[in-house]
Amino acid sequence: MGFLKRCCLAVIITLPVAYFVAWMTYPSLPDLSPFQTAAEKYDVEILRDEYGVPHIYGKNDTDTVFGLAYAHAEDDFATIQDVILATRGTIAAEKGFDAAKTDFLINFMGVSEAITAKYSSLPEDTRQIAEAYADGLNLYAAKHPDVISPWLLPVKGQDIVAGFTFKTPLFYGFDRVMGELFSGELVKEHREQMSNSGQTAFLWGQEDSLPTGSQGIAVAPHRSDDGHTRLLVNSHQPLTGPVAWYEARLKSENGLDIAGSTFPGAPLIIHGHNQHVGWSNTVNKPDLVDVYELAVDDLENPTKYLLDGEWLDFDIRIAPIVVKVFGHFRLSVNKEILISKHGPALQTDDGVFAVRWAGMGEVRTLDFLYRINQAENLDEFISAFDIMAMPSINYVYADSKGNIGHLYNAMMPKREVTTDWQGILPGDDSTLIWSDYWPVGKIPHTQNPPSGMVYNANNSPFNASEGDGEPDIKNFPASMGLEMQWTNRARRIEELFKGDPSISAQDFHLYKFDTRYSEHSDVIVKFKQFLEQGLPEDLQQEPYISAFDHLQQWNLDTDKNNRQAALAILTLQESLKYGKKSKEAVNIATEFVKAVDLLLETHATVDIPYGQVNRHVHGNKSLPISGGPDVLRAVYGDLQEDSGILKNRAGDSYVMFVEWDEHGQVSSSSVHNFGSATLNQTSAHYDDQMELFTNHDLKPVRLSKADLESHLSRRYRPQDQ
Repeated sequence: MGFLKRCCLAVIITLPVAYFVAWMTYPSLPDLSPFQTAAEKYDVEILRDEYGVPHIYGKNDTDTVFGLAYAHAEDDFATIQDVILATRGTIAAEKGFDAAKTDFLINFMGVSEAITAKYSSLPEDTRQIAEAYADGLNLYAAKHPDVISPWLLPVKGQDIVAGFTFKTPLFYGFDRVMGELFSGELVKEHREQMSNSGQTAFLWGQEDSLPTGSQGIAVAPHRSDDGHTRLLVNSHQPLTGPVAWYEARLKSENGLDIAGSTFPGAPLIIHGHNQHVGWSNTVNKPDLVDVYELAVDDLENPTKYLLDGEWLDFDIRIAPIVVKVFGHFRLSVNKEILISKHGPALQTDDGVFAVRWAGMGEVRTLDFLYRINQAENLDEFISAFDIMAMPSINYVYADSKGNIGHLYNAMMPKREVTTDWQGILPGDDSTLIWSDYWPVGKIPHTQNPPSGMVYNANNSPFNASEGDGEPDIKNFPASMGLEMQWTNRARRIEELFKGDPSISAQDFHLYKFDTRYSEHSDVIVKFKQFLEQGLPEDLQQEPYISAFDHLQQWNLDTDKNNRQAALAILTLQESLKYGKKSKEAVNIATEFVKAVDLLLETHATVDIPYGQVNRHVHGNKSLPISGGPDVLRAVYGDLQEDSGILKNRAGDSYVMFVEWDEHGQVSSSSVHNFGSATLNQTSAHYDDQMELFTNHDLKPVRLSKADLESHLSRRYRPQDQ
């Protein structure tokens, strides 16, 4: 973003004139009355339960989605507004220079161009869903003009669809690759590895940094103690922000009937269950991005690139970026983006690199999501994946008929199988420019295995159950770039479930909230080696001798009452960041010293209940919490150096247990990390689920309207507010 800053400095020289022009051209709010008029066509009622969770009852699906938008805006409008602005590539106009990289990325990805070209080709019912959600947001904005950015209105259906085009590739790490390309790290690693005995630049699933995780588990009737089918919905996300979970129930008289959670700006349930089927999502990160180094005519001002011996002209895309400087003063910049046959290209100090990724220009993800929200059986659920519109994300599935499964979903490029696709590719060979994806039937999946249990915890798809029924790695080409790693959570799932042939509801709950590390976890193996080697010679003094003795007593548990866990987790915090490179670089002895010094400085002792260090904080409330990085009770804390606490920032957030009885009747329970109104400190639902969350307790999901009626905190129509 140095280019933008240089432009800004040039403009500041003529600041008085520029500021006057900025003031005169600053956007004003449009007439708000048409947004209220547009809302009159929707027939919907919002019933909030005792925890403020919106249960939205509409005549049609569009009515229900309209209500979801309004309810979510009541609880988190600021985040939704930021999501819409970011999706349009206009967030820097509101947030300034720090947000300009997001605007550039969206322009680089060609999100607007894809929507312009393809939105009208979406099925009409999907477009109606997007437009109804936009109308709900517009109504809320019209009723609350004091909170509207002048860059927001009107929100359109195209904005909602564009959110998926932009965000879904980020889940498999597209933005990380772009960041490494910007910084030169990707090129540096590639060139070092190319000269190092033929090793590849990336060891997929090991090099990737996984600061959070997710898990989904399903149990078939023959594996449960009561013949019930069980499903755990337990995706790990940041606790606040644009990909934080929001709980809702959607009920239409002639369509949607689903409960679960969604993201700001998403008009349907992303994971949860309807009467017939349910699913949990976990992040997967196969190799879905390819970077090509282009031979160009001029490194400083490239206009042509070499492909198959022929010099071709770059196409040019103009990226208009508006950046807030201060007050009403904005800087407008038109940045050129080079477009090659491979995809958009980035000019860097190391050369010109084109990028190709799974889901380029994909606008049908909302359509896919609508189909799985509507699915009534396994066949309908699987057929939604035939759309090939969700670039990545694992699905752990269960249904009322007792079917269970794990689908390692990804839009896998059909690549030339003899090429090593790891690292940077030559850009002058058109045979390396793939254009198609493997069909769903060629992607790893596990369905109804004999063990009666499937799971995923961000681990390899070839470990999805126990024993027979898992996919065989030999059936999948290396060019797919599939992950091969184990996580501690995957190891613990195997250890816990293998010892239990008849899983009860209580067992299922206890296993999900397990707080231990496996002795076979990579980090714990290194930790035990550190302990066995003894305290280094240069640390043979107090307080380190006593602290080391204390650390040796740790039983690998992260219960909030454990008195060794605080020292252990602080010692292992850097090692638990997963990346192979970071693991090798971390010196556990050095981290041990830092942990001891910090605890003594902030708590006066290393012998302290873990819950005094590990805290679940929101507003003025701070509670002790069990769990840690990569345990099934996943808690990822930011270290607060001044207070010596780990402030929970991600991991377990929205947790849902779903169960179908022997008659196929569904029930569920859930808990949110904070509450429904996570931004409104004046609301009773700002933090009213925190005690439930930290105590591993749940609340019922009130699927019956009769049950809900006796537990209401509020009932209203959006148009009447």
